[in-house]
Amino acid sequence: MPDTLTRLETQDAPETFAQSWYPMALSREVTATAPLGVDFLGTRVVVYRNATGHPVVQGAYCPHLGADLSLGQMVEGSVRCPFHHWRYATDGRCIHIPTGDYIPPEARLVNYPATEAWGLVWAFNGAAPLFPPPRVPDAEEGGLAIETCLYGPRPVESYVSLTNAVDFQHLRTLHGLETSTPDKIEVGTYNIEFAIETPAYAQHGLITGTNAFGQHLRRGEDHVWMLFTGRAVARGLSMSYYVVGVEPGPGVAERLAAVKAMTVKLIDEDAPILNTIRFRKGALVASDRFLARYLKYVADFPVAAAPA
Repeated sequence: MPDTLTRLETQDAPETFAQSWYPMALSREVTATAPLGVDFLGTRVVVYRNATGHPVVQGAYCPHLGADLSLGQMVEGSVRCPFHHWRYATDGRCIHIPTGDYIPPEARLVNYPATEAWGLVWAFNGAAPLFPPPRVPDAEEGGLAIETCLYGPRPVESYVSLTNAVDFQHLRTLHGLETSTPDKIEVGTYNIEFAIETPAYAQHGLITGTNAFGQHLRRGEDHVWMLFTGRAVARGLSMSYYVVGVEPGPGVAERLAAVKAMTVKLIDEDAPILNTIRFRKGALVASDRFLARYLKYVADFPVAAAPA
């Protein structure tokens, strides 16, 4: 697959990242009272809420002299630089300079498309989103009891962690799970979807972009939902999050705790390998056919430089 390798090498150029939705922070961390600093796409952003509670994601470095705005304050709904107290509105415009000087037109922050879903604030790498935010198959967010958690940093690209979604061999060899392999996977422009259905077990998986994998699992009559995702911090470094969900009803806290324990166990089993892997396509075999399609999907995915 030489063409795929070439495209992957091109995508891994330091100045570009996939045009995907990336998790910025847990929803509960984002407020209207203080800007939150987040490392993203090899640079830094601030995350906060506007007057209506909608999340705002903006470049963190003041256009004046480059001070980190996450060290500043929220003043009347705008971000105030900690250095010279220049203030920036939710649309990125500088709206106040204490000295009364003329405001230069280039005194403007980059704004990223931002939204909120599944207990996370998300930002899109691009001027406008190419597709909706990630979702979990067979569920609406308001219809589940969920818990959203930060797992932590990984020294790999976020797309590498998602290889697990279609690497059905590793579920048996690494995790010791008795699972089936789908007959096919549906590869779209911005997502990959598959389904496995047996009397005892079912799995509906959905990859969105290059860094989010949602799944609905059924064993007998028990249903659980999960979402795994990561933020591109910089080249070769990502920050991972996960969401677990169950149907509302009696014993919801205990059921959520059980799903969370199972999820963390799987992630912990993956971690020593993913945290030390030197990922390459290598010598693929027939059993890797879905993994090979995923890698081609990643190689063909649109990329963009982080906004200046």
